[in-house]
Parts: sequence; C-alpha cells; structure tokens
Amino acid sequence: MDKAIIFGMFDFVGFHVGKHLLNKGIEVKGIHIENPDNIHFIDEKRLEVGRNANFLEQSLIEWGKNEQHEISRSRLIFSIYDLFMLKKEQILQMEEVTRPIIQFVEENRNKAKIVFILPIQMLTRTFRGKEIEGFLGNVKGLVTNIQLLYLPAIYGPWQPSAFLFQQAIASKYKNVNLITDVREWTNDCLFVDDAIESMLEIIESGRPGSYLIESGNEDHWDRCAEYLNIDENQALLNSNVSIEDNDRLEKVAVKKVSPIADSIMTQIEHVQRLYANRL
Repeated sequence: MDKAIIFGMFDFVGFHVGKHLLNKGIEVKGIHIENPDNIHFIDEKRLEVGRNANFLEQSLIEWGKNEQHEISRSRLIFSIYDLFMLKKEQILQMEEVTRPIIQFVEENRNKAKIVFILPIQMLTRTFRGKEIEGFLGNVKGLVTNIQLLYLPAIYGPWQPSAFLFQQAIASKYKNVNLITDVREWTNDCLFVDDAIESMLEIIESGRPGSYLIESGNEDHWDRCAEYLNIDENQALLNSNVSIEDNDRLEKVAVKKVSPIADSIMTQIEHVQRLYANRL
C-alpha cells in the first residue's frame, strides 16, 4: 500500500489511522464526509498532521470531482466505528454523501481495495443499524476485496466524550455526570496505538475477510475503569451482550497490550494539555 483515502479522517479512530500511516511514509488523503466546522478541535488535529507533505485534506465534493488516484496501490478506509459512537450514522443515508462514493467504487470495482472499521456491536444479535448495513450492502455488492475490522471500546488521546473514560478524565475540570452510553462496549477495550498496530498489519496484508481486534485479556475494560475510579455498575449496560458465533470471523489479539497506567496516563496528559483551559 502506497496511498490511503480515509473517510472521516478527523474523527477519533480515523485520525489515529491516518497519523500512523503518515508516520510510515504513506500518502494520505483525508476526506470530510460532513462539514468540518462540526468536528471538535479540528484545528488542533490539523496542526498534528497538516505540515506533513504526504497529507492532503479534501471535502467529499472536491474528492468526487477531482479524484485521479492510482486505486490499485491504494486503500479506501471508512471509519464507520466513529460515526456509530458519535451517533452520526444517518449521514450514510444522505445521497450527497453516498453518491460520489458508490460511483467511484463502481468505476473501480475491479481494482478497489476497501477497509471498513466497524463497531463490535455489529456482531451481536441485538444490533440495529439499517443505515450502516444498507451502506455496507451497497458497497459489498460492487467489490470483493473488502476487509471488515471490528473494534471493541477504544481509548486514548482524542477519545470522544461519548466514552466513559473520557468523561471520567474530563470530570476533573468540570461537573460531569458519568453516563455509560449503550453504544460503548464494556466487555473489552484497547489502547488506540495497540489497536492501530494490529489493524495496519491486517490492512497491509491485503487479505479480504472479517477480523475482530481484541485485547486477549479478560475484564480489561473493567480494570481500566477501576484505574479511573469508575463505579463497576457503570459497565452493566451491555456486559451481558455477546457476539454471535461466526466461522468466517478471525479473532486477532493485539501483539502488545500497553500497561494500563501508561496508556490511561497518555490520555489524561492529552486532556490536560488540550482541554484544561477550554472545559
């Protein structure tokens, strides 16, 4: 892979994927699928990647009109995980969003290599997400080289406040009622750098398929929550939900699980630097 097109580049997981690829010397085109004015701290994120000569930021309209990418050596990466956690998946039903993407995939159906970053909840029997499933179905009907990467809860710098860990850290600066969103997976979690390392290894392998990235450690979310002094009852919302058996799903334990104290402190220090004067 020489180049990547990331849809949702400035969201949480999408941003970390883009940063890691840039650090590896890969050209990255970051595509906005919504108005960038709606993205929190986008200027700060731009400062982290904007000086990299291999990075280009475009709106979806600009990309759709001007795309001349050498698609055979590229990956199209969709961070649907972020849309799900931010409750923005309805954007996938908007024609002005889906039309240029579907058109591009149709025109490059024999060359396109597509990566979907997805929430682990899609593997459960109780998942209801017609917007996501409809969009996935449309793309799957056009190409065969697709990688589906399913993630549990992800934490680290830039974690949105939809996640309980970020709420707990932010509570040191303002009054926050800690609320576990029903969309947060509390059966497992991964530090974002650990997750990205395994994700990129799969992406660069080019092997189509479905992959579940996991810590391999029992009660890892609970132990992280305990480190942040989060009440154990906060995890009860979906702790009894399990994924369905799937012979086509390959489970991948990350090669490295960063020490909880180190990884959580990385997020705490990021909040201190970025948010202390703005919360």
